[in-house]
Amino acid sequence: MYKKLVCMFVCLFIIFNFYGVVSASSDFNLTVLENRIKVESNEYGNGMRLMVQYGNNKYYYSLKNQTEYLPIQFGKGTYEVKLLRNIEGNRYSVLNKVYLNINEEPENVYLSSSQPVIWEGNEELLALAKEIVVDKTTDEEKVKAAYDYIVKNIKYDKVKIKNLPDDYVPDLSTIMSEKKGICYDYSALFAAILRSEGIPCKLVKGYKNDLKNYHAWNEVYLDGKWQVVDTTYDSAYVSKRLKVSMFKSDLDYNKVREY
Repeated sequence: MYKKLVCMFVCLFIIFNFYGVVSASSDFNLTVLENRIKVESNEYGNGMRLMVQYGNNKYYYSLKNQTEYLPIQFGKGTYEVKLLRNIEGNRYSVLNKVYLNINEEPENVYLSSSQPVIWEGNEELLALAKEIVVDKTTDEEKVKAAYDYIVKNIKYDKVKIKNLPDDYVPDLSTIMSEKKGICYDYSALFAAILRSEGIPCKLVKGYKNDLKNYHAWNEVYLDGKWQVVDTTYDSAYVSKRLKVSMFKSDLDYNKVREY
């Protein structure tokens, strides 16, 4: 019955059809920061996308604001970034493209405030994180406190998943105020809390072995290794007052993308 708790991200399976660079003059500026790419463009809003390609890896991001931040999660190398506009359906035009050469290995990528974990400057999030870990001294204690807060207080939104736009990006303020969301929201909130406290945390998308639909969870860095945490899955058990282990076996998960 817990299969209903899994969220689908249709946008990850859209077949993007490109129709050439139609406007090489589009205002599209990229800046490489310590562990993320700053994107500035006057082309943003509904139907706008950014495609980041590194080798055979292609990631798509929504361009909802004039300034966006994207993670540099593949390390050193050449990144191709395309500015895309939706024409209709799954047809996209390429407005511009830029190649970035990352010459040094980025550090602390999974502490950054970047899509889809956007926490920097969110005073509500920062205050909540401080409240959650106020009396905790070790990283593991802080992870457990964040985990307990989310699985006990955030409810799964069955209505939201049925009406999810394909350019959806979690809004932490909305999740915190409504105290509900989909798996994407659970994992974004968990990652944001930990990153704001200096604990590296990934937001991961892919599949869990006993769930048929696309899913989102986290990996947190503790004691020199990445450990799997799935707050969405565990919230169902906690709501039924059933015992569950915070750390999961990575053998039960098939990672497709990580942010």
